[in-house]
Amino acid sequence: MRVISLAIFAAIALVAGAYKSDGMTIGLGATAALAAFASLPVLRLSTFLRMMAEFFAAETLLFGLADLVNLLGFWPRAYEDYALPRYLPIATAVFVIVLTLVSFIPLVGKMMAIADPFFEARTPISVRTWPLPAIVAIQSRYARLCLYFLIFINQAQVALTVRVNFWQRDFGNAMQVADDAHRAEFWRQLVDVFTPLAASLIILFLIEFFVASNFVLQWRRWMTASYTSRWLSNSIHYKLALSGNVTDNPDQRISEDIGGFISGGGGFGASMSLGFYNYTIQLIATATNLVSFSIILWAISAQMDLTVFGVSIPGFLFWVAIFYAIFATGVMHLIGRSLTRLFFRQQALEANFRFDLARVREYSEQIALLKGEDREIDRANGAFAEVFRTVQRIIRVRLWLNVFLQFYTQVSIVIPYVVVAPFYFLKKVDFGRFAQSADAFGNVNTAMNFFVDRYTGLAAFRATVERLTTFDEAFARANEARARSIRTSVAPADKPAPMIAGLDLELPDGRKLAHVGDLVMVPQESILVVGPSGSGKSTFFRAIAGLWPFGAGEIIQPAHAKLMLLPQRPYIPNGSLREALAYPAATAAFSEEQLHDALVKVGLPALADRLDESDNWQMRLSGGEQQRLAVARALLAAPDWLFLDESTSALDEASERDLYRAIAATLPKTTIVSIGHRSTLSAFHKRQIVLTPHAGAPTTVAEAPPAQ
Repeated sequence: MRVISLAIFAAIALVAGAYKSDGMTIGLGATAALAAFASLPVLRLSTFLRMMAEFFAAETLLFGLADLVNLLGFWPRAYEDYALPRYLPIATAVFVIVLTLVSFIPLVGKMMAIADPFFEARTPISVRTWPLPAIVAIQSRYARLCLYFLIFINQAQVALTVRVNFWQRDFGNAMQVADDAHRAEFWRQLVDVFTPLAASLIILFLIEFFVASNFVLQWRRWMTASYTSRWLSNSIHYKLALSGNVTDNPDQRISEDIGGFISGGGGFGASMSLGFYNYTIQLIATATNLVSFSIILWAISAQMDLTVFGVSIPGFLFWVAIFYAIFATGVMHLIGRSLTRLFFRQQALEANFRFDLARVREYSEQIALLKGEDREIDRANGAFAEVFRTVQRIIRVRLWLNVFLQFYTQVSIVIPYVVVAPFYFLKKVDFGRFAQSADAFGNVNTAMNFFVDRYTGLAAFRATVERLTTFDEAFARANEARARSIRTSVAPADKPAPMIAGLDLELPDGRKLAHVGDLVMVPQESILVVGPSGSGKSTFFRAIAGLWPFGAGEIIQPAHAKLMLLPQRPYIPNGSLREALAYPAATAAFSEEQLHDALVKVGLPALADRLDESDNWQMRLSGGEQQRLAVARALLAAPDWLFLDESTSALDEASERDLYRAIAATLPKTTIVSIGHRSTLSAFHKRQIVLTPHAGAPTTVAEAPPAQ
């Protein structure tokens, strides 16, 4: 639709331009035709860029039709002063073309790949604007509406800024002569013109701040939920951990990098970091500002005849501003081109440093028992030394950047006055246009310096984009590995037990770990898996649970049976004991009596009256108490198949015996499959599977009668 509309308008504009012999209209038609070509579906713009292109295409049609009405003499004479600038539809058509061109920049492609899902999501969200009640909206519609509104607000701000520029001209002329007429004009310009302009700019700024802040917040909430879900769903977090340190510190990428990507922020190195919002929506406002004030500079330059070697230079103020800014951008890039790499390294090192300190807190008891404090101090100092050296390098680069930027900023203040002053003293321009040209030059220079002023932030932003991009790539690799992993299917209802066919387990580097072959488990027939350490017993359990992606073969899980696996070291989340006991179910899933009874059965009666007490239970409870708590979870969950991976190893034999009896008495229909090294466990199992390692060959699996 956009392509057809622009193409039709281009044809009309070209015909009208030829009929009226108007070069501006012919240029509009040609630009609209190029915009139509840039909008072809074959170019496959991202969702975000396509939305922006649609907005500017609509403006091209609207402003272009208004220009044609004026050209053909149908514009009301009473509103002649309100006719739109003729360059406006051409500028919006150029924006459509530019959006297509920038889509081929690799960094832009990565940005859009991260941003697009937010603008495509069809999930409902609740939006509340005080004091109005909350409303439910479709995510993509809300995002589109906010995007269009913010672009419109930014354009309105630019229009008012242009009007302020012309006010400066009139205000300056009102002060040229100290007489009554100029005094009256001075106060009129100040009260009747400037005051409403300033008030309007303030109101628009507040509206933009409110809408943009809530828009960015909704965006971050959605992206955080999306990345968290992708990280935790289908055990991807575990599979990423298996892949090594390619995806270091996923917690930081979710908690910090998402916010940094959208709106900027960060630590010392990224203190000037800006986000996607700044480099897209605000960049559009900057581009609009550049076009508007460039036209003003060009018009003012027409009154200043500048000839060099007999050649007249039209719009020379505009060219001075452009080349001045290009020079500054080149120098800034030459000085700071290493910042992106340094910021990426700093973010990774800072996250590793925090992670090491968090592990010290997590394992404080073990460190204290081993008297390892001095070693941890050395490790912490060594980790921070890498951070220190990296930040020192960033400081050196930013020092030279700031030296140039400060020099450039100070010189920029006087450049327009130096350039225009000779024409003012020659009385080729009046004082008002002198002031107006300085303001217009400053606006063009500021617009051209968009990336100069944000160079440090852009480097930090690129590092953030790279971190989120590699995170997305890690998700893709994990899903590909999952697709190549052991095939897990659901068996028919008449096969209620796990079955294994031709299973071979491998290590992440491709080495063979164990050959399991064919194995059939029987309901109510408890199994004990034994073998020396490193033979692959825990990996065998992970494969049954669908967590081990390395290997080949088939594992058939029962169609309607519930499987539960308890590791040797259980996970206990922070919070109330009630939440820790019910995990992973919600606390409302179990009654007070059920929770109390489960704790008593596993030998933790002292905790039964502390269900609502919040603590770091992973630190508070001993290893044996943690394993008892994990078994209490199993009693509450009542699975059909319970896999115990040395889940009672921290207990003495008598306590272990009591726990197995409690499981048998509470869950008589549950089939137990255990990994253990104690011979006493044989009494609680009917069948035994032995994993036997062989030198230079994978472990083999055989069955043996349970030890008596």
